[in-house]
Amino acid sequence: MMSLPWVLVIVLLFWYRFRSYFRCMLERRSGRLPPGPWAWPLFGTILTIDRRHPQKTLRKWAATYGTIFSFYLGERFCVAASDMPTIRRLMKDKRFENRCHAGMIMHLDGQFDKSIIMGNGEIWREHRRFSMAALRDFGFSKAGGEEQVQNEAALLVAEFQGHQGRSFDPKISIATSVANVISYMLFSDGFDCSDPRFRQYEETVAANIAELSSGTPLEIFPWLRFIHPFSVQFNRIQRRFKYCQRPMMDLIQEHKKSFDPNSPRDYVDAFLCVQEGRRRTEDSVGTYTDEQLMRNLGDLYVAGFETTTTFLRWALIYLILHPRVQAKLQGEIDVVIGSSRAPTMTDKAPMVYTEAVILEVFRLSDFLPFLIPHCATEDVQIDGYVIPEGTEIWPLVTYHYCNAKVWGDPQVFRPERFLDDKDQLLQSLADEIQPYSTGRRACLGEPLAKMEVFILLTTILQHFTISSQTTPDTEHLPAFILAPPSFEIIATPRT
Repeated sequence: MMSLPWVLVIVLLFWYRFRSYFRCMLERRSGRLPPGPWAWPLFGTILTIDRRHPQKTLRKWAATYGTIFSFYLGERFCVAASDMPTIRRLMKDKRFENRCHAGMIMHLDGQFDKSIIMGNGEIWREHRRFSMAALRDFGFSKAGGEEQVQNEAALLVAEFQGHQGRSFDPKISIATSVANVISYMLFSDGFDCSDPRFRQYEETVAANIAELSSGTPLEIFPWLRFIHPFSVQFNRIQRRFKYCQRPMMDLIQEHKKSFDPNSPRDYVDAFLCVQEGRRRTEDSVGTYTDEQLMRNLGDLYVAGFETTTTFLRWALIYLILHPRVQAKLQGEIDVVIGSSRAPTMTDKAPMVYTEAVILEVFRLSDFLPFLIPHCATEDVQIDGYVIPEGTEIWPLVTYHYCNAKVWGDPQVFRPERFLDDKDQLLQSLADEIQPYSTGRRACLGEPLAKMEVFILLTTILQHFTISSQTTPDTEHLPAFILAPPSFEIIATPRT
């Protein structure tokens, strides 16, 4: 039998190892920290989270514990905000500006501070500012950006027509169009649907996203990467990650061969101009290295490509399921745009029903259930609770989008909810939809994404009525970005 001194030693060691956990649990009970579900030492709340659909568990907790609640991912203390006013307030607060550097993804590369999505500090600020200016110059505010989206929309129409009324999966066609818009803006090049390079890259990115969001224990316990069989999984993910970097670096070297600093063509050229200028004036490129450019390109490409592609696939599903909505949207297209010209962004303002449909697809598809977590840089008091320094902040939009107090009938696809009795957009309700985040970390590519969504969707419906031989499934596939299961459509030309 174990002696009393040894029992005391074990108890003291256990307390010392998990002292922050016990302190947080006591402070939660006292009301100093936000309430939340019971958490176990070491494991936290992961044993009670639905691994395939964690957003469902988080929605239940929000309904039980309120607007602000806390939970543990292993030993990581997290606080979730589940209504839009609170999310906006936190995202605009400089004390919550930083990204969290936690989980397996931080061990894939070791230099995530240089990422314009996941980075913090001066490198992040400098390259976010540069990227905003470069993207504005080479797409957002130029007619050329709109023209490029229109060109891709025309190619997408031709691709749909090529199926001649037969059933087909639109995923690759849509993905290629979206990817090409981003590609031309970043490096003046694009892909063909059948290009094996594009398919390989897209499949590699998708495979990594799926595996990273599969509920792997590596995400909670990154040290498992040193232990078999988790080491095999980690190495596989890391190989894919590095594979996705290689094409970007090859592209940069190829771009340099035709680079003219007096005539920048795209984002890469804009970066090389700064690089060349600093080399001449300061004898050092500073942070404007080829490696940094590679990271910027990867961040911008993957972030813009995956979200817009997923949205358009969900939009087609809901229009198939609701033919009355599709017909009404086509009616608005016929009145405002007609059939003889391509949609433009000047058409967007009067097309309030189209905007309502887009907002409702974002809301009900819920394919971005939570925005990328932030991190508290100091102790902060919010609504009577203390948020300790280092806490992960999770903007939980998934609960907000299905909150009956906000939407009345949240499970119903009803675009009219965003319109008043005069068929004008209810801007206050439209502002409740924030797919591109808000505040200091709002998505860099929001203007481009909105342009792509509007022009590609209206162009498809200008030319086709979309239907399906089977009823599409609306159950999410498990991932960070919740894509629908594969589905096929029939694109019937409009007469």
